[in-house]
Amino acid sequence: MIERKFIENKVKEYKIKSYLKEKFVNAGYSSAEIEKTPLGLKIKINTSKPGIIVGKGGKNIAEMTRLLKKKFKLESPQLEVNEVREPELDANIMAERIVYQIKRFGKTRFKAIGYNTLRRIMKAGAVGAEVVISGRIPGKRHKTWRFKEGRLPKNGHVANNLVDKGFKDIQWKQGSVGVKVNILSPYVKTPDQFNIIKTPEKVQSEEVSAHGDTKEEGNKRVKQKRIKKEE
Repeated sequence: MIERKFIENKVKEYKIKSYLKEKFVNAGYSSAEIEKTPLGLKIKINTSKPGIIVGKGGKNIAEMTRLLKKKFKLESPQLEVNEVREPELDANIMAERIVYQIKRFGKTRFKAIGYNTLRRIMKAGAVGAEVVISGRIPGKRHKTWRFKEGRLPKNGHVANNLVDKGFKDIQWKQGSVGVKVNILSPYVKTPDQFNIIKTPEKVQSEEVSAHGDTKEEGNKRVKQKRIKKEE
């Protein structure tokens, strides 16, 4: 029973996130975080354009709250909008920008758009990035174009859990075009990173005996006493 309830909640969360992603197209939408509170669900929306999502006088956010109540039967959802400070390091936002530019300037400019986007991502400080544009572009046959720079692992823990991945698509009469963006942020700490801590050098101090002698002088004194006894 508990497992079934858990799965139902996760499915509902996935549907809410998909719905928000669909509604906020071309609004700099990045992602959404859902938390349970005593008052109801708290939904945090991350975006590079908070003004568009909030709307004039909070009109858009109020309308979205009403739609979420009606569609998903939520009692009192609380929507919070957070601004993404560095959109160039967000994979979803950059994928959306590529799609917007291809729609605006046409398919023939896709290479320039891909290279310029990759350059902006790396300039923002990314460790590595990759832009993949696939579909019937620029001709009628399906092709895949990759634009890559920096260090970007393809498999393992880093690739599966630490690389930020974004995807957007364009639906045309001739067919669909998919845009994938993968970014390894400079703020992510990978397992192969380590810091060398330098310890302060030990100061070699001479040990002084009770007679005021150093260690070396004390050893000479003991040796001389031993020789005199033997004589």
